[in-house]
Amino acid sequence: MKKLFLILMIIFLVSGCTRDKRTESYISKDDGYVSINYPITNINVLDDEISSYINKTYYNFKNMNSKEIPELNISYTYKEINDDIINVSLQTEIRTNRTINKIKTFTYNKSNDKFLTMEDLVDDLEGLDFEIKKELLEKYQDADMDYLSNISYDYFTIDDENLTIYLNPAEIKSKHDNLIYLDIPLDSLKLLVDINVSQKPDTYLSIKKKNVSLDDKVVALTFDDGPSKNTDEILDVLKKYKACATFFLIGNKVEFYGDVLRRMLDEGSEIGNHSYDHKLLTRLSKAEFQEEISKTQEAIKKVTGFTPTLFRPTYGGYTNALKSYTDLKFVLWDVDSRDWQVKTKNRILNNVLPNVKSGSIVLMHDIKDYSLKALEEMLESLKDDGYKFVTVSELLELKKLRESE
Repeated sequence: MKKLFLILMIIFLVSGCTRDKRTESYISKDDGYVSINYPITNINVLDDEISSYINKTYYNFKNMNSKEIPELNISYTYKEINDDIINVSLQTEIRTNRTINKIKTFTYNKSNDKFLTMEDLVDDLEGLDFEIKKELLEKYQDADMDYLSNISYDYFTIDDENLTIYLNPAEIKSKHDNLIYLDIPLDSLKLLVDINVSQKPDTYLSIKKKNVSLDDKVVALTFDDGPSKNTDEILDVLKKYKACATFFLIGNKVEFYGDVLRRMLDEGSEIGNHSYDHKLLTRLSKAEFQEEISKTQEAIKKVTGFTPTLFRPTYGGYTNALKSYTDLKFVLWDVDSRDWQVKTKNRILNNVLPNVKSGSIVLMHDIKDYSLKALEEMLESLKDDGYKFVTVSELLELKKLRESE
């Protein structure tokens, strides 16, 4: 446990030294199901606050006593309110024999190096209080208005249309277990700041087809849990060997990597859906599962114009019921690099190369530096052995053609 915590601390410290805005991920199933995704803003004081919160949450999670395998999921939203102000929210869900939902939000002004409160953003707080209570009465009929004497403004996010206030159920004596959120339309408030309205980007769609015969030896390389800081370098190596891969992406990271996603498609790789928050799917309801799917589909289409047709279940876990809740094709693998476990280039190569056969799907993770280090030698060896590289969709199409002969 101490070793894992130390590794996470090192990841946070190292990530603070990077130059480009990006996301960082820590995904593991060594001690429970853990998925942590958070933004690197390159604003030291803000990144320090984010990492401090995540370290504390992760430490408390590791020291929980639970009768069943625990699950920790931390996801985020990132909004540049205007040229100076950034709003980051971290949503935490812990599942054991019960579910705990928490949120932590940060609103930071780069121009004066100050964390902002609601008083810095809204001129008429009495008017905001009125809107909050009106929304509560409409959305949570069991709320105790008398008990809600002092409304908390601690946690909030802002998008192009709404100011969203988050409340603990105890604040309104509600019987709801989930985090309570109230969407207050911006046009009903007197704001002290300007809000940048996002311009919908032009869609970009280019998928290159390859000339592959039915007799060719083919293999599909796949990368889970991205996009990440490694993805561009992975694409560089693939391009060098005229290869491609299928990238199963986490939806809440997509917005930070639009150029990378468009490059994937332009250079002949494929994008698949890997859920929005990397939750353990078998613990989700039908509605929760479908939301994980749909939000990721929308995020990918928004920045690329491409709508995935493939889905890889998180941790490889699924049920037939989950498969029936979506039209996406579930894709697993037959060759596992185990890059998350072995953590050396040679061991990854030993797990992959002896086990590949024509038609294989190889599992790797683009958030793991070890896979990036092993990729060039892997491609060179497979190419020397006569393999051609195809996407998963192309591989499935080839299999159908071969079966029909």
